[in-house]
Amino acid sequence: GQKINALKKEISDAIDARKVAIEEAVLNARLATETIDISLEGQDFTSASKSVNQIVVDEIIDICLGLGYQVAEGPEVESDRYNFELLNLPHDHPARDMQDTFWLENGQLLKTQTSAAQIRTMENRKPPIRVICPGRVFRADEVDATHSPVFHQIEGLVVDKGITMCDLKGVLEQFAQEIYGKDTQVKFRPSFFPFTEPSAEVDLRRKGGKWLEVLGCGMVHPNVLKNVGIDTDKI
Repeated sequence: GQKINALKKEISDAIDARKVAIEEAVLNARLATETIDISLEGQDFTSASKSVNQIVVDEIIDICLGLGYQVAEGPEVESDRYNFELLNLPHDHPARDMQDTFWLENGQLLKTQTSAAQIRTMENRKPPIRVICPGRVFRADEVDATHSPVFHQIEGLVVDKGITMCDLKGVLEQFAQEIYGKDTQVKFRPSFFPFTEPSAEVDLRRKGGKWLEVLGCGMVHPNVLKNVGIDTDKI
C-alpha cells in the first residue's frame, strides 16, 4: 500500500509539473506575439477648438486676474446649506422659488448659483479676499432665447476693510469697458438680492445702442458675513 501511494504521488507531481510547464510555454508564446513596439510613431490627433462660451469665460478670467483676483471654484452638486442657508436664504425665504432648483434624492441639489463657492472661500480664508467664482449652474428653466437649464455664471467677491459701493462700481465699469470696449456705458439700478445689501442691476450699452441688463451686484449682506464668522464691525 505504501508503494502504491508513493507511486500515485510521484505521478500526480509529474502531471502538475508538466501542466505548469505547458502553461508557461503558452504564456511565453503569447507574449512573444503580442509585444508592442514602442519605437513606432504614434497617431496624430487634431486638437479640438474651444467653444465660444469657453473663450469668453477665459477672457473674463484673464481680465479679473489682471485686476488682482484669484479663481475659486466649488462642486456642482451642493448642499442646501451652502447654496441657500448661509447665503441668507432660509427654508421659508420666498426668493427660493425664483431659482427652480434641481433637487436630488439624497437632499442635495445641483447648484443654482456660484455664490456657494464664495461661502466655501470665506470659510477657508481670512480677509482680505479677492476672488472670482466661475462655473456651471443648473435651474429647471424652459429653454428659450434667454433661458437654459444649464448655463455659466462668474461671480466676484471682495472682503476687506474699507470696501464701499464706489469700489464695486469702479471695478464693474472697468471690467465692462475691458470686455465690451472703451465706449461702453454702465448704469446701476436699485434691486434686491437676499445675499447683498444694497443691491443693484447693471445695464450696459454701446454709444447709440439700447440698454441691456447684463448682471447683478451688491455689497455682501452682513448676515452672510456673520454666517461665516467675519466681524462686520471691521470688515
